[in-house]
Amino acid sequence: MSEQSIPYSVVITTFDKRFDAYLVPLLAQIKAQRPDIEVIVVINGPAKGAFDEVYRSSILTYLSRFPKVFPTMFPRFQSLAKLWNRGALTASHDRALILNDDLELKSENGVCFFDHLEAAMLTHAGTFKINGSFSHFIADKRELIEVGFFDERLLGLGEEDGDFYWRFYKKYKKEIPSADMGLIDNVQSDLADDGYTKGIRTASKFNREFIQNQKYKTTLLGGYRGMFDKKVNQILEDEKQYPYESFYLDNKDKL
Repeated sequence: MSEQSIPYSVVITTFDKRFDAYLVPLLAQIKAQRPDIEVIVVINGPAKGAFDEVYRSSILTYLSRFPKVFPTMFPRFQSLAKLWNRGALTASHDRALILNDDLELKSENGVCFFDHLEAAMLTHAGTFKINGSFSHFIADKRELIEVGFFDERLLGLGEEDGDFYWRFYKKYKKEIPSADMGLIDNVQSDLADDGYTKGIRTASKFNREFIQNQKYKTTLLGGYRGMFDKKVNQILEDEKQYPYESFYLDNKDKL
């Protein structure tokens, strides 16, 4: 099975501390398994200080070694929600495999991770998690638009997956499915930018407080738990993000 039979792109989010140890081998694994697949690499900047010029040069040089790899680079730190949104929006295809950079994609006995993924994509329409995790998931662009994208008011890292999961259920009255597959390992690196205040592990304190104190309220009656600790109701409405994206998708072929 080739990637052309199921059109999709790959999106990787990354930053300077994870270049040599994680991004370099991950991209090599992707291109060894699917040489011609489109890869969008979303590169985050630092929360404090200037962007490392050596890193900028090194990552652009490395990415240029491979065909169909396109970088998007932020000079200053941006939220993971924004990185995921921009990656999906930049991708040429309606579905994107969104990856953290601290992953290992394996190949054994002539079968590779992408063989498993493409088999799952035939039976799972739209958005779905892989092995129950948002460290690796398929995002469907139409569903992103309908749910409202990942909330970019979550200015750091953390809670963007749970918030989207909650709103996905609110929109479709069903949970985001998960596909189980092998040949992928989640290393779960704790290497993080040192310029923002942490809460749990690498997650930012700001994001958790925004979710718990501003956007949602715990409830005993009704509500929905999703990925949160308790059942909640949404009390802060969402602004419409990227309002013209659906117009673009509907009309781009008329150009």
